[in-house]
Formats: sequence, C-alpha cells, structure tokens
Amino acid sequence: MKKNNTLYLLLIVLIMMNGFFLFNYIGRPDHKSPKESSDFIAKELGFNDNQLQQFKALETTHHHNMRDIGDDVKSVKNELFKKITATSINQSTIDSLITVISEKEQLKEKELFSRLRRMYELCNEQQKEEFSAIIKNARKFDNRGPEMPRKPE
Repeated sequence: MKKNNTLYLLLIVLIMMNGFFLFNYIGRPDHKSPKESSDFIAKELGFNDNQLQQFKALETTHHHNMRDIGDDVKSVKNELFKKITATSINQSTIDSLITVISEKEQLKEKELFSRLRRMYELCNEQQKEEFSAIIKNARKFDNRGPEMPRKPE
C-alpha cells in the first residue's frame, strides 16, 4: 500500500510538470514566433506594398535556406553522436565531423547576415536609419540581457 502512495504522488508531480511545460512551450500567448518577429520589422519600417512583396519573398527564401542548413547540421550531429557508443574512436573522423558542423554553423551566420543585408537594401533612406536603430537595439541584448558596465582592468 505504501508503494502505491509513492507512485500516486510521483504521478501527480509528473502531471503537474507536464502541464507546466505544455503551458510554457506551447500555450504561451505572449510568445512570438519567428514569423511574427519578421512581421514586426516590416510593420515598424512601414514597408509599402512593393517592399512588402519583396520582403515576403526574401523571408520565404531565408526560412527555406535556414531549414536546409539546420537539417544538415542535425544529420551530421546525429552521425557524430552515434560515435559516442562506438567500440573504438577514430579521432580524425570525430574532428572532421566537428569541422563540418562548424562550417554549417558559419553558413547559418552568413545566411542571417545576407538576410539582414537584403532587408536593408529594400529600405529607403529613412527606413535605413530606422532599420539600423532596430538592429543596434537587438544586438545590445544578444541573448545575454542588458549590457553591464565593465570593470576597468
């Protein structure tokens, strides 16, 4: 009987944790998808119909390219992680797989830069200034939070 109580308690905890994760990762109403963030840029810059049409084509191409690169990275990483359980490890094979992964990551960065540059080229002079300000503000945080003043060395 005591074992059943422990199992019931664990089951309740797991159900609560699943509910929490489902809410945070699927059901967040304020969560912005990549599409919404790119729409934000187009709206913020006030693209006209012609610019908007070019922007949408640019975004479609970008997402396709990033998906392809991401799929390549995933397959190479899968191949790399299969080596973890191998009976013997060839270090040069591991190094070459890691090199391929880093080259694919470089392609992602180049694609992102190219996307931003093409967006910039769509802009008129006033929009270019606004675009630069948006990029500058986005780079301040760089997924680390606000920059803190550095201590003098």
